[in-house]
Amino acid sequence: MANNLVPDLSDRQYLGNRTIPRQRFRHQESLNAATSDWLIVPAGIGDLMVSLTPTSGSARVEFTQAPIEDIRAGTVNTGTPWPDGDVSSATQKLMMNAVSAIRCVASGECQWTVTA
Repeated sequence: MANNLVPDLSDRQYLGNRTIPRQRFRHQESLNAATSDWLIVPAGIGDLMVSLTPTSGSARVEFTQAPIEDIRAGTVNTGTPWPDGDVSSATQKLMMNAVSAIRCVASGECQWTVTA
């Protein structure tokens, strides 16, 4: 399965403000010893801020550059771990959008957030 990173509909700051040309995107999810579905990152979005907050165990972010069709078909089973590897405390990372999708892999309870 896969989800899409979608606009944060509560973000209205960009309306009428020339310095903020577009609406922000946001995804937030809680996991408990699970691997999230892939989160497909739309083309044209620049950097992503990814935050992991494990409350037990550890967690990591994985990314893929696989074709979107393969991600949606559920045939992409492995991803490349982010440079920080498994983390056991709150960690934030600015990632370049040069990937098709990202996901979180948690060994315990974790909240992950992606904004763009």
